[in-house]
Amino acid sequence: MKLRINIILFSALLLTACAQQNNVTPTNTEHDQASQTYQVGVMVEAISLALSKPNEASSLETISLYGTDSRYYVMIRGWLVQEQAGVQSQLNAIRSSGATTAKQAQTKQKFIDKLAFLTLAIRRIDLE
Repeated sequence: MKLRINIILFSALLLTACAQQNNVTPTNTEHDQASQTYQVGVMVEAISLALSKPNEASSLETISLYGTDSRYYVMIRGWLVQEQAGVQSQLNAIRSSGATTAKQAQTKQKFIDKLAFLTLAIRRIDLE
């Protein structure tokens, strides 16, 4: 019985030591990298929201704010160009469909407006 208690206590002590060894605190570099990753995530969410609401004045400002940062310029410009190509493709599909209904005309105008917004956003980050 005494041997069994000693084995249980030794096992508990060993598990505690292993758990403490695995709880290594992160270094400053790891913390900075995690913080930077979080900031990029916030930026991506903000730009995604701005792209979904092109009629709001703050949308262009948000894209300009992040897009003029030299660390992210290429990524954001590429994203805008891909969005622009997609919208242009959808607009071309509507144009080639022939007769337009009121709903198609409304959709066409939405694509034209978004295309103008994307073109303006690209120009804004290119010029600043």
